[in-house]
Amino acid sequence: MTKSRTLRIAMTVGVTVALAACSSTATTAPTTAPVVTAPPVVTAAPPTAAKVYTYADMVVGFIQTGSESGWRAANTSSFQETAKEKGLKLNFYDAQNKLENQITAFHQFNQDPTVNVIILAALDVTGYDDVLKEAKTAGKVVVLEDRRINADASLYYTYIGSDFDAEGQKFAAAMCDALKGFPADKHNVAEISGAVGASAAIDRAKGFREKMGDCGIPDPTSLNLSQTGNWGVPESKAVMEAFLKKTKNIQGVIGHNDEEAIGAIQAIKEAGLKPGKDIMVVGADATADGFKYLISGEMFADIECNPLLAPQVYEAALKALNGDLSLPKWVPSQEGQFFASQGAAALTDILKTRKY
Repeated sequence: MTKSRTLRIAMTVGVTVALAACSSTATTAPTTAPVVTAPPVVTAAPPTAAKVYTYADMVVGFIQTGSESGWRAANTSSFQETAKEKGLKLNFYDAQNKLENQITAFHQFNQDPTVNVIILAALDVTGYDDVLKEAKTAGKVVVLEDRRINADASLYYTYIGSDFDAEGQKFAAAMCDALKGFPADKHNVAEISGAVGASAAIDRAKGFREKMGDCGIPDPTSLNLSQTGNWGVPESKAVMEAFLKKTKNIQGVIGHNDEEAIGAIQAIKEAGLKPGKDIMVVGADATADGFKYLISGEMFADIECNPLLAPQVYEAALKALNGDLSLPKWVPSQEGQFFASQGAAALTDILKTRKY
């Protein structure tokens, strides 16, 4: 075999091996596409629907001031009767006009897991910060009724009640009308104010002083003719008796509620003077008892303060339970005023329609 032929055979064998090597590599590749398994589809659980509260779900702890007047009795009845109508559970607490009793009741309702709404008719404008914070921590809805308080507004849902400052301004306007028949230098007005510290008393006094100058009424405080009657007839009668012993130079008297005005009327009559003629009387609340003295002409005017607040308060509490934050921090109640000049017949017809 020649050298050239030997070289050709070696090259042929090398090519064959190389082709065999490539062919071997090629046959290791997959002959079909791999099967790709898709990841399992994870379906999110539907969100849990928020509970929609009804009146039947409401358990209310109502902390009342006490039972100091006909107005207060009507206010209490409004909450009790409306609770039955709405089908909600009402836990009623009479604080007997003691702030410490209100605080104790507040603690109890905060700690009661069944109570989800607390309604407060405050005796004072201060003293509730700690129990309000406790209520917020406990997840309670707090609604103020009738009386406002000085506290962080974030600690309660809303306040529903009167514009007491406006009522005081109505005192002044009515008294100015009542004194039109008196000489300009005979406009001395005594004031029998509500309980010390009560927002109704504070704001009515403030409103009266804002407008009394319109007809030259001097500040009763400067005449030593301003004192609390604590919302009651006997104490207010005693206050007016003391005023009349001090001076007969009194042409008018305002009572911060009907009981105080009635007490003043009794004292005026016992002093031999005529209410509605010698001394003009303006009261507040416009209760059935107040109307009797309007009808007789012994009370010149009665500024209404509506005690039938339960429907508004319960509706607000239900909104709060359902997360509705649309209500303002103060919802004024709707009120009017009544005058002896409307006449006995017309006032008697109005009285027949009233619930308090």
